[in-house]
Amino acid sequence: MEFRQLAQFLAVVEHGGLVRAATALHISQPSLSQTIRALERELKTPLFHRVGHGVVLTAAGEALIGPARQLIRDVATARASVAEVAGIRTGRLDIAAMGSPLEFILPAVGAFRRRHPDVFISIETPAMESDILHQVREGRSELGFLPFQDEADIHSEAVRGRLELVQLGVERMKLVMPPGIGTALPDPLPIGQLPDLPTTAAPFGAQGRDAVEKALRRAGLHTRLGVVTAHRSTHCSLVLRGIGMAFSPEGQVNQAVRTGAVVRDLDPPILLPYGLVRRAGHLSPSAAAFFEMAVEHFRDRSSD
Repeated sequence: MEFRQLAQFLAVVEHGGLVRAATALHISQPSLSQTIRALERELKTPLFHRVGHGVVLTAAGEALIGPARQLIRDVATARASVAEVAGIRTGRLDIAAMGSPLEFILPAVGAFRRRHPDVFISIETPAMESDILHQVREGRSELGFLPFQDEADIHSEAVRGRLELVQLGVERMKLVMPPGIGTALPDPLPIGQLPDLPTTAAPFGAQGRDAVEKALRRAGLHTRLGVVTAHRSTHCSLVLRGIGMAFSPEGQVNQAVRTGAVVRDLDPPILLPYGLVRRAGHLSPSAAAFFEMAVEHFRDRSSD
């Protein structure tokens, strides 16, 4: 099995077909088809079903994606490590982030880019925490920044995926209401005095949603849902348009406050830790450097 074969296999997966993959790789489609057939012969199993003019992954093909991505990542890490010894600071940094942690790492991204201008940076922004864990497990991203409501819950996922979890901080969940609504409510607001408004929320499984649901259950309350969307960056925007209220991390409410939203702290507070996940083992030089920079940045942020 050759590195080239796995790279071309992944290109077919990521581009959704032989024609688009061949175009992206700047090779002919017959040449790409021949490479895939040779890989299938070596593995003694089909990797794709040929359907009409397209291809669909077989179960064996699905199983190959994760190991193939990790091998590609390991080769890239080896090359970058050798290049680093030679004083060459090129390469790429693949990270995934969501919610407030995404906002929090942007200064570190800027500082890293200024220090290493020849490193290409890719930032993916999945909608759910489980998507970040999946991307890091499969090697699509080396580092993932995300909230987690219960370290034990996410740590069990991390252990199963051979991941390491580093907590970087904790933020408060705040109640966000439309302009002019709830202005007479106390701050902080006892959870038992929440207004009777529909809630814009993320799906179950989202760490912030789970933290809020646990707090409401302890108070003998339940969520009256108005809108459910995994794209948490839209929650405050929906509230500003009069669609009920939302529970949002403090790092995501500043813009809403500036545009007239009514925001209250909660009593007792709902706390949401956030942190970083990475694969166990060696990181590429770029990821290792950014890891150190990000941890230092969050440490400085916590001390402010």
